[in-house]
This record gives sequence, structure tokens and C-alpha cells, in this order.
Amino acid sequence: MCIRDSIMQNHLMQVLSLLAMEAPVTVSGSGMSGNHIRDSKVALLKAIAEVRLDDMVLGQYVKDDQGNPGYLDDPTVPSDSTTATYATAILKIQNQRWDGVPFIMKAGKALNERKAEVRIQFKPAPAVGMLFGGQSFSRNELVMLIQPDEAVYLKCSTKAPGLRTEPVTSELDLTYKNRFLDVYSPGAYFHCSVLVPFSVSFPFYRRLHPTDPRESPRKAGHVCPE
Repeated sequence: MCIRDSIMQNHLMQVLSLLAMEAPVTVSGSGMSGNHIRDSKVALLKAIAEVRLDDMVLGQYVKDDQGNPGYLDDPTVPSDSTTATYATAILKIQNQRWDGVPFIMKAGKALNERKAEVRIQFKPAPAVGMLFGGQSFSRNELVMLIQPDEAVYLKCSTKAPGLRTEPVTSELDLTYKNRFLDVYSPGAYFHCSVLVPFSVSFPFYRRLHPTDPRESPRKAGHVCPE
């Protein structure tokens, strides 16, 4: 369910392709920028290895202690349904830039929190364990919040003030609603709807003829897991 509907195979794949694609030939001004951006997206999607069930965790929400109904409690759902309402998938991009870097995609329905975000975890700095004497510390992260509140912040481990060598996590925070108090920020769909009358197409997928060699990597006969 969370795989087949628009969450994973549409919205999150758009986010992934924008995050990991190579720089387009142009991004504005050429008259072909929309196609250049989409070409870069398609090239990235074609580099993703086939996702197998061993690379996934699937689940289905059940009734909780607060009385919220489970998925099978819906009268329109068959009592023996195994449809996944939660999925985690490990995607592997087979190109020079991202070789060996796992992209972990998660989506679900009826979770205890509604949010959409991107988290980029950095590798530990060389010899950082020696610096902090074997103490545990969090990875540095660049976090981009998409919904419900737009924000970008950098989580980094640093030495606590004072004489002791103790790691603490600090944040460099750019939360849009706090920084831009008097600026109206429309939703993503509003932005797209404004661009349509002006034939600005770069945010959208390309409409392809079946014989177009730039088609997306999904081939006839591919089946998503339930």
C-alpha cells in the first residue's frame, strides 16, 4: 500500500533522484532545462539496483492501546490481507559516486508522527575515537525537513566547553518559520499549479512514448510486493 501508492514510488523517488542525481547540463535559461533535469533523474533511477525482499522490512499497523483501529479492522479490507502499510527499503545506486553508499527509504501509514525528511549521515572523522577516548557519540548529520515544517539543520558532535574531553551534539538550525517570519511559503502543489500555465515543466516527469529510449527503469512485468 505505502509502496504502490504515491508515497514511495512517486514522492520519495522524486526526493531521492533530486538528492543523488548528477548535475544537469543546465538548470535554467536554455529552454531545455526541464529535459536536462529529467535526463539526470532518469540516469539516476536507471543506476538503482533491483530491490529484493531481503533488502526490505514490511509491516502492517494493528490496533493499539489507545483504541485506534488496526488496518484489518477497516470493514473494506479483507480479514486475511497481507498488504504492507509500512516499508523500509535499502536502495543501492550502482555508479561511481554512490558505490557502497546505502540509501534507506522509509514510508508508512498510521504512524505516531507525520513528517517527511531527508537525513544524510556522514562517516566518522578519522581517529575521532582517539580524540574522545573511546566515548560514544552520534554521527554528524545534515537533516532537511520537508513536512510539516520546512527546515535545514546540521547535527554535529563537538567538544563540550571546559577541561573535560566530552563529546556533545550541537545543531546549526535553519527553521524556515522561525527565520522568515513575514514570508508566505506556499505548499509544493501550489507551486506546481502556478508553473503549469507558463509551461514550466522542470518539476514534472516527462511524458514518454513507449519507444522513447529515455524511459524509466521500470519494465513491463515488474511487480511490486504487496
